Amino acid sequence: MRFPIIQAIYRKELLDMFRDRRTMISMLVVPLVVFPLVISVMMRFASRMEENAETEARTLGIAAHVTTPSVREAIEKAGLPLKDKDDLRSAVEKKEVAAAVTETPGLIEILVDNSNPTSSAAGDKIRIALTELKDQRIRESLRNSGIPESVLTPFAIKRTNTAGERKMAGSVWGSILGYILLLLMFTGGMYPVIDMTAGEKERKTLEAFLASPAARREIVIGKTLAAMTAIFLTAMLTLGSMIYSLRSNRISTRSEEMRHAMETIPLDAGTIAMIVATLIPVAVFAASLMFAIALFARSFKEGQSYLTPLALIVIFPALLGGLPGLQLNPAVCLIPIFNASVVIRSILLGEVSTVNLGISLGANLLYAAIALVIATRQFEKESVLFRS
Repeated sequence: MRFPIIQAIYRKELLDMFRDRRTMISMLVVPLVVFPLVISVMMRFASRMEENAETEARTLGIAAHVTTPSVREAIEKAGLPLKDKDDLRSAVEKKEVAAAVTETPGLIEILVDNSNPTSSAAGDKIRIALTELKDQRIRESLRNSGIPESVLTPFAIKRTNTAGERKMAGSVWGSILGYILLLLMFTGGMYPVIDMTAGEKERKTLEAFLASPAARREIVIGKTLAAMTAIFLTAMLTLGSMIYSLRSNRISTRSEEMRHAMETIPLDAGTIAMIVATLIPVAVFAASLMFAIALFARSFKEGQSYLTPLALIVIFPALLGGLPGLQLNPAVCLIPIFNASVVIRSILLGEVSTVNLGISLGANLLYAAIALVIATRQFEKESVLFRS
């Protein structure tokens, strides 16, 4: 194994990579431009939709069949004008009104269309207004009967969250960070891998590589290291852009606790170091696996058709690994991709153990080594390199 030759191949592949427009788009433009733009648009759109729903609810008004004046007054005080409609259900379904209220002895029914944000917002306003009216009536009845209002609250109920600020933020971030990082690692490394395999075949430059003094194994290692660099760089740029985007944009949610959790990113030096250690073997595994698959392609287009399904397959274990409630154990640590997603979530929660982290890293390194051996053997087969 001659490291100067591997280093020369590595530098050559990096140079080709940075000259390729498609690689730059997938590796730099998507994490640094597209991703922050999408987050910004989504948050502004969600905030605007929430404001529009409240405005439209006041514009459309409420249809009501009520006989109690105080109920009508409570709805009007909520800022929702009343409109006369004969068929309340039909009026709500046709969006002629935002919601409707009907009164029968002992029951007030609120008709809403939960598929419509405007109707849901109006229904919430009506429910709050009528709940306040009901409580007010109960208190008046108690006072008239000479009974203290304290009978309504014989004891107080307080819900205390024992999870600290770090754990709450880790719960929110752990559900999305691992999934996005792993997905973009595979999509970001797809074009560089295709270019250094099928692209070399298409440009007729692979023969010159094979005629050089470099051994087949050295060529594979050099190319794999270049692909791993692209994959890992994509992950780090994605992580940085996510932090910047979510901190610089207002989180559109009514929950102060959720907003604070989204704005508080639990990324100290130790956490970042563990995430990086988790992603390095995954990057080697992804580069080697994609390299072995892309070798079978005869053209860049064919290479895309081979690797695109792989990127889609990664979605499921990466997404499942971020789901709340999953416990990290030695068995889970042996499942590729899934283990990295669960480990990243556990790291952000501050609950990862040294044993589970070590098992996960060891398993991913083993899978990376197996994938690298497979890629090397495929590269040594003339039938694979010169498919026609």
